[in-house]
Amino acid sequence: MARPTKISDDAILEAARRVFLERGISGTTAEVARKAKVAEGSLFKRWKTKQELFFAALAPDDEDPLWIKTLTSNVGRGDIRVHLTEAALQAIDFFRQLMPLIMMCWSNPSPNGLPAPLDRPNPKPVQLIKKLASYFEAEMQRKRLARRDAEVLARAFIGGTQQFAFLELINKHHDELPLPAEMFVRGLVNLIWNGIRPVSAVKETR
Repeated sequence: MARPTKISDDAILEAARRVFLERGISGTTAEVARKAKVAEGSLFKRWKTKQELFFAALAPDDEDPLWIKTLTSNVGRGDIRVHLTEAALQAIDFFRQLMPLIMMCWSNPSPNGLPAPLDRPNPKPVQLIKKLASYFEAEMQRKRLARRDAEVLARAFIGGTQQFAFLELINKHHDELPLPAEMFVRGLVNLIWNGIRPVSAVKETR
């Protein structure tokens, strides 16, 4: 007799994520088990409580997002504006997926008031700012960018793309701020570039 296929934790977490995004914390482990096509008891062999499963399902991926990889892999080469534009579009897609998860976690915080994924040293948002600041710093050291505060640049880039995704989410049934992502990104990158382009690039435009 063939042994049953063992379902991975990732497959169960994906099923749980869909249930909790649709139903909130009121989603049941029985619903998760049905969607994942496993016995409900098998969930509790991997996660002790529904709350633990909830936070595991909604926690951001620990792997660096694509837009960070795009930038860090291109340090010192190519057109920075092109790289920033590509990364900004990827960042918006990243925050489109992340925002509902974070909002759900905020509505069900840990005992100290923070969502569980943020209730730890060096949480993911801080990691992303540090890594993006390191990218800007690396390009400044190569004199491909003017010397500016790298952390401020990182916060401006992340803040702009995150805010776009947030406003898109809360206005998805209205047309109060109908701005295409491509248009926003083009304007954001141009704005940032005007403040960080190297001296040589400034001279060329005169």
